[in-house]
Parts: sequence; structure tokens; C-alpha cells
Amino acid sequence: MRHEQQPLAFVQDAADFRINFQMTSGGARHACSVIIRASSKAGAATIFQENWSAIEKLARENLLASAEKAIRLQVE
Repeated sequence: MRHEQQPLAFVQDAADFRINFQMTSGGARHACSVIIRASSKAGAATIFQENWSAIEKLARENLLASAEKAIRLQVE
């Protein structure tokens, strides 16, 4: 008999949370946002804080590579 793997409960209850922040590059401020899938706003904030170094690195790389004033990072 074949068993189908059930999705995890927290994935079903997850939502996208957008966290906006500013980065400075070349003496100018740039608006950035990251979208984090989490089960709560507090959970998204925790993920953001725990992964800040990776988020900051990606934001800085995108600022250097892109002339856009605002960038969007999607963390999955």
C-alpha cells in the first residue's frame, strides 16, 4: 500500500511577511524589502534577525549590480 507524504502543518499556515529596511551605499540610502514566509509576524521577525548577515550581503550585492533605487529580496 502506498503512503502519500502529508505536508507539514506549519507550511499550510504560513503567510508572506514583507519587512522593509534601508541600506546605505555610496553615501546614499536605498529602500529594500525582504519577503519572508512564516507562520506569524513574530516568526518572520525572528527569521529576519537570525539571517540578517545573509540578507545584508544579498542586499549589498544587488545594490552594486543594479541601478534601481529599490530592490526586492525573496528569502524562501
